[in-house]
Amino acid sequence: MDSLCICYNLVDHNNLPGIPPLPEAYIVPVTNERLGYVEKQATPATLKSFGIPYLETAHEQLLEICSNLKIAVLEQQFRPAKKRKTFGLADILKDPKIKDVAINYINSKLSDFYDLVIQNEYSVTHNAQRKDPFEVHRLSIGENTLNPILEFTKTDEGIDYAFSLKEEEKVVIPQNHSIQILLNEPSWIVVDKSIYHINNLNANKLKPFFSKEKITIAKKHIKTYLDKVIIPVIKNVDVIANGFEIIINKNIASYQIEIIQDFIKEIYVAKVIFNYGEAIFDYNSNKKTSSDVNFGDNEEIQITQTKRDPNAEKEIIALLESKDLKANANRLLEIQTSEDPLAIFSWVQKHHKELETEGFEIILPDLDNKTVNLDTHDIQIKNKKKMTGSMSKE
Repeated sequence: MDSLCICYNLVDHNNLPGIPPLPEAYIVPVTNERLGYVEKQATPATLKSFGIPYLETAHEQLLEICSNLKIAVLEQQFRPAKKRKTFGLADILKDPKIKDVAINYINSKLSDFYDLVIQNEYSVTHNAQRKDPFEVHRLSIGENTLNPILEFTKTDEGIDYAFSLKEEEKVVIPQNHSIQILLNEPSWIVVDKSIYHINNLNANKLKPFFSKEKITIAKKHIKTYLDKVIIPVIKNVDVIANGFEIIINKNIASYQIEIIQDFIKEIYVAKVIFNYGEAIFDYNSNKKTSSDVNFGDNEEIQITQTKRDPNAEKEIIALLESKDLKANANRLLEIQTSEDPLAIFSWVQKHHKELETEGFEIILPDLDNKTVNLDTHDIQIKNKKKMTGSMSKE
């Protein structure tokens, strides 16, 4: 045994409909970079006894999430007051209102869990058993985020459509891989024992394509299917359309800078927003295209596709950078030469007339429920001296 690590095991709960895999934390030995048999469940007490540091690391927050998502803890939190302890989570989830609240709570915790565990590249397993070395059930971390692609093909019978997932230049056809959904929204999935995040798609939309490459929609059902299934997701995914009219839009109609608070750095920064007419993109968003579907006069499908123009966007950003702003790692713009968390407001006051001339719309927040005023201010003091007799004293 070379060392010990904290390993997070994702456990399926098939007897609890709607509940995604929940994480448990274990102390596991590592030999030659391979996980061995579990030693103990990872708790503050056992970690201390094994001499494994975790305080002031991401493990501290992850262990708290694992504790909050234990079945017994969830039962205690969401069990109606008048129900006995034998009224388990499966019974609790039969109430649709409670189920919605519970699922939203679980999803929120799991979203934080996956962000932390992936960012820190901690060890993760899926349904590991104590009788096996954890290495057998180990999941690797996908290097890139997956982008969904929706493909339409016009046929004599109607429409064929299919989802695929793109990892940089590699295209993943769901039918050809072993895929399990870890979390619907935000989407986290396992593809061939690797964990991936999917941009802008509820993972459940992929389920029909686990067993088939495409779905055929008969002509008489096209409008209903598009309204209920396709249109809710099409704006956020890349689209390939075969046999349809496609209207391409890639012109920026207007642009804005919105002053927002960066809660992590505790400063105010500028977010740039590009309006392409049919779609709006934040400069700091990775989303590159937006699509929409309309029906023509003869029930013909028309697809409008908006594609970002990176060169035009760079020219607009350059206007701001020429005025002493700088894009940070999150592509939000800030004044890096000042430590004043409110420095961006002075910057806007100084440049707002010039910015408006250059076409920027400026969106300001309310501070303490008060509107920010960009007008210049000066203070004038007039000293009136008391008059004595018919003469005034200077």
